[in-house]
Amino acid sequence: MNIRPYKETDKDFLVSLSTRFAESNLMGWRDPEKMEEAQLKIAKESLNDPSPGTEIFVAEEETGELLGFIEVKPHKDFLSGIEQGNIVAIAVLSKGEGKGVGKRLMEKAEEWAHQKGYHQIILNVFAMNDRAVNFYKHLNYETEVLKMVKEI
Repeated sequence: MNIRPYKETDKDFLVSLSTRFAESNLMGWRDPEKMEEAQLKIAKESLNDPSPGTEIFVAEEETGELLGFIEVKPHKDFLSGIEQGNIVAIAVLSKGEGKGVGKRLMEKAEEWAHQKGYHQIILNVFAMNDRAVNFYKHLNYETEVLKMVKEI
C-alpha cells in the first residue's frame, strides 16, 4: 500500500467516498439523507476551493486501486492560540477496513503535522460513531470537548 498526495484524477473517488460519513450511527434528529447530501457538498467544496494549507493524501494498492483518503489542514486553537494540525476528514472503502489503511492514513497525517512543526493534531468525530471513536482511542487520541445536544 502506498500513501501519496492527492491528484486531480482522484476527485471522483474522494467525492463518492465522502458518503461513508453518513453511514455511522447518528442522533435521531439527524436526517441520514440530508447528512449524505451535506457530506457530498462539503467534499465538492473542499476539492474545488480548499482552504489555505489543506492537503489530501490517498491510500492506494500497488495495482493503483484507491482505498481511502485523509484531508488535513492547519488549525489555531481558539483558547490557547496554539497552532495545530487538523484532520478534516478520513474515509476508507469498506473492503479496506481492518487492513491497516486507516492507521496508515492517520500515521501520514501525524507525519504531516510533525513536518509542519505542530505538536498536536486534532479531529472531530460523532460521539455515536463507536467504531471511529474506538479507532482513535486505540491510536491514543483523547476526548477534549463534548458537544451536548437536547431536543426540545
